[in-house]
Amino acid sequence: MEISNVIVRLYRDYAGKGPSSCKAYWADEDILLVVMRGGFTVAEQRLHEGGHGDVVQQAWHKLQDTLKVLMTGAIMELTGGGVVAFMTTIHQKPDFMAQLFILTPEDPRAPGQVGQIKLTERTEQRRS
Repeated sequence: MEISNVIVRLYRDYAGKGPSSCKAYWADEDILLVVMRGGFTVAEQRLHEGGHGDVVQQAWHKLQDTLKVLMTGAIMELTGGGVVAFMTTIHQKPDFMAQLFILTPEDPRAPGQVGQIKLTERTEQRRS
């Protein structure tokens, strides 16, 4: 299963709403960036509009703490590599969410398991 679909499904299952779009990018063989648009609940949007964006940030990071094991496990399964670091952030108005996975450099991802991930030029040249 492709990385973007797994991430979206985890958010839908655990937050009740997932991002409206999700793309995964390889920055190098051991750096995976997942960028999402949309995905905030109506309550989170209203909190932000009411000047309580800090509450939305705190809730987001608590959710990430809860999902960290599931997300890193999914990335390890899909890439065949170990995850040594996971970082995340959000931005509202416009709504973006980003996750950064740092994989162990000695565990190259298996070709053919990246699904519809947009690959960097360097990676596309190696796969040709």
